[in-house]
Amino acid sequence: MNPIGPLSEADAVGNQIEAMGMPKGLRIGFVRSLFRSSLTQKMQTVVSQRALRLGAKIAHERLARGVLETPLLAQELLGRKDVDGVVVLAVVIQGKTAHDDVVVRAATDALVRVSLDAGKPVGVGIIGPGVTLEQAHERVSEYAQGALDAVLLSCRQIQIRK
Repeated sequence: MNPIGPLSEADAVGNQIEAMGMPKGLRIGFVRSLFRSSLTQKMQTVVSQRALRLGAKIAHERLARGVLETPLLAQELLGRKDVDGVVVLAVVIQGKTAHDDVVVRAATDALVRVSLDAGKPVGVGIIGPGVTLEQAHERVSEYAQGALDAVLLSCRQIQIRK
């Protein structure tokens, strides 16, 4: 148990991933949504600091207006030889309609497709759907770290198989 309290599930998983040891020199691209940029900028900081600590390099960055524009930019980055995986960061807050659910589902489905088509991992750090602004603030670190960890772990295993 952590001296300041129990670890969150995201931290526990992150610690396991760190303990495995990551291949040095991984080149990560990331796509960040400008919508809710006060939150996505914080997410970007979490990803950048963790990547640096674990020996990965942020090779390329792309900015999307919103979550629906992220799959095309992720696809472009995945097509580059100098990118091993892509982290996508976005926040979609619950509104009065089902719009948040529709756009997150569409973006996530498309991100899975571009990942599979490229044969490279995409870490989906999309907060939402169904969250309030307050809940989104609480999830910034967890979702950003989780998205990067997904890419790092997948890259590690893909490299082992090569």
